[in-house]
Amino acid sequence: MKRPLLLIILFLSALNVFSQSKIEIGEKHKIFSTVLKEERAYWVYLPPNYNDTIYAPESYPVVYFLDGDRHFHSITGVQDFLSKGPYASLPQMIYVGVLTTKNRSRDLTPTNVNTSQTNKHFNFPDSGGNENFMKFLSSELILKINKKYRTNGYKTLIGHSFGGLTVLNTLITTPKLFNAYVAIDPSVWWDDQHIIKKASKKLSYLNLKGIKLFLTQGYDKPIGNDTSEWHEKAIQAFKRALENNNASGLQWDYRFFKDEDHGTVSLPSEYYGLRYIYDGYQIEVKTIADNPELYVKAFEELSNKLGFEIKPAESKLDWLASYCLKTKKIDQAIQLLKLNQKYYPDSINTYIILGDLYVEISDLNKAKQEYQKALKINPKSQLVIKKIEQINN
Repeated sequence: MKRPLLLIILFLSALNVFSQSKIEIGEKHKIFSTVLKEERAYWVYLPPNYNDTIYAPESYPVVYFLDGDRHFHSITGVQDFLSKGPYASLPQMIYVGVLTTKNRSRDLTPTNVNTSQTNKHFNFPDSGGNENFMKFLSSELILKINKKYRTNGYKTLIGHSFGGLTVLNTLITTPKLFNAYVAIDPSVWWDDQHIIKKASKKLSYLNLKGIKLFLTQGYDKPIGNDTSEWHEKAIQAFKRALENNNASGLQWDYRFFKDEDHGTVSLPSEYYGLRYIYDGYQIEVKTIADNPELYVKAFEELSNKLGFEIKPAESKLDWLASYCLKTKKIDQAIQLLKLNQKYYPDSINTYIILGDLYVEISDLNKAKQEYQKALKINPKSQLVIKKIEQINN
């Protein structure tokens, strides 16, 4: 009786260990800012394949978003949902949430205003520190992220409300700091529509080619002494400024969410904003399986839109090749795996996978050639050595 009892105890212990495993979606960090003269917190989300041991180390776009603690779960959830599976509409990306402090209005407003805002008794005496805050972002935080993580240089800035005001002020003031911008129900009423006047002047001569903006608005019905009427009209005024000044080359879109208010509009805005930026990333699998060259053209078009080279993921090309193999489209599978070698010539995996395919179709000479290419990258790979030995024997 003792042995079965021991087995039951061991089994229950194993279940207990499993039940206590954690689901982790990010890490909390702090940095002391010499610009702001204070410690700032930020949270980081890394893509699931960041520490992958099969594929070559990949570099990633980075999304910076303001009020990071408020939006961390929603925006990383959107990323996780949209970047999975064969029909992924987003690439794998790194997310950096910059947390809010008690000086939020200081950090996120471009001018100092001591008087009541919009005649509704909104006073922000510590306002006007946005330029300094963006210096912290550009000269300290972004540099730290680039140094610590594998980033590819493509950056997006997302902000809601005052954060949206910061997004638009950055776009107009230092547009090249980021490649894409998402302004969610922004507070462009600030300081007698300061940013709208600024945009109306500067959009006529700024060169914003290759930059994308997604502007959103919730349904802000005025109630009593609420400022939403001012808020709503101001966003429409900024939209008109964009419409009347299209010489800059800015790619932009606007979306009105009539079923969302100022508090709930951020979630759908994050979803549609990210999809807008990477419009064209999602590819019809069956179409690519018939003609892999369309995949190359699709990414060339996407890169041209973004003004930045975006490559298909090595793992995605592997999956497409395996799909072709299952559907008996051998030539297309080989073509896709050769594309992988073109995009990732230093990845040992690209040669092993193609070698395995040649073994599958009994073309051992070509299989051996691919394994030998892999061996040049890593002469000590026991896996490759074993595969060559199996062919020789």
